[in-house]
Amino acid sequence: MSRNTSRIDFSCTNDSINRILHRETAIQPSDSVRHTCSYNQSEDQFLVLSNELEVPSFPVHHTIDNALPPAGYTAIIEKISVFLMENCPTLAAGTDWYFDPSTIHTPTFCRIVTIEKRHYLYLLMIDLTCHPLECTILEQGSNNRTHSYRTNRLYFECDYFPLESLDTDHKTCTLAQTIPVTWKGEAGQGYMMHGIWMDSDINKFFSKLILPADKRNHPYYPVTCKQHCVTMNAFAQGSPVLLHRFREFIEPFLTDILADLQSSPFSELMPLFRQLKDSIPGELGTRWKDLTINAYLNDRDQKEYTVGF
Repeated sequence: MSRNTSRIDFSCTNDSINRILHRETAIQPSDSVRHTCSYNQSEDQFLVLSNELEVPSFPVHHTIDNALPPAGYTAIIEKISVFLMENCPTLAAGTDWYFDPSTIHTPTFCRIVTIEKRHYLYLLMIDLTCHPLECTILEQGSNNRTHSYRTNRLYFECDYFPLESLDTDHKTCTLAQTIPVTWKGEAGQGYMMHGIWMDSDINKFFSKLILPADKRNHPYYPVTCKQHCVTMNAFAQGSPVLLHRFREFIEPFLTDILADLQSSPFSELMPLFRQLKDSIPGELGTRWKDLTINAYLNDRDQKEYTVGF
């Protein structure tokens, strides 16, 4: 669900939807409360809900140059917003919805947080594409319409992004893309040739720096590289304060980190990693001192994970 762009335009929104999202204030995540989420074998993050979400049929096609939502689209997002506020308000409360024509099946919600005069973007993306083996299909789709279905799984991404700039009316912003191209090269031959990026190694490097020593975390990475930014998984994080502090330690060394990962895969024995690990205050990782990862097989014998902290 990532989008490789530095500029984000919030101007196409809907006041009725935003009033729903601002109707109440969600209880902020607390360090004294244990939070859990899950990942499937493809490392997609999801919540198992006590109530099922009913997703209506969407149009399959939408011209990317058309900045206006399809007919009936905002009514669907309004229904989804009501469900989010009733069943998982900590994800969406206080956000604004905006329409992104490039991904109409992944509605996006955002809010701006300011820490010490630095702006951060909270970005929540809800994946409404149908997972046929994990839902009840209510109405078959077609070449032009998606399935209508019901499910108790909510696939999502929520992250904090640092901002380079924010316009005065909060209708556009520019991400602070401090990480340049992460391309390493290609491997294989002919039809079997594939590209190699270092993003996975960057995620491991960043996350292991902030996590308590010897803490098992796969497939959960609290600090990542997304859209060429140093980002933080915002699930159960009430504010980006940890990301704000972490950036002070990591960003001066990004060039050296990328150079090391360009030549070899990540290892906790890397001299630069050990140097940075010793310099980062241990209290930055206190949030994850009780992190647990439990792997299991679902009813289709596919591996999944429950993450708790």
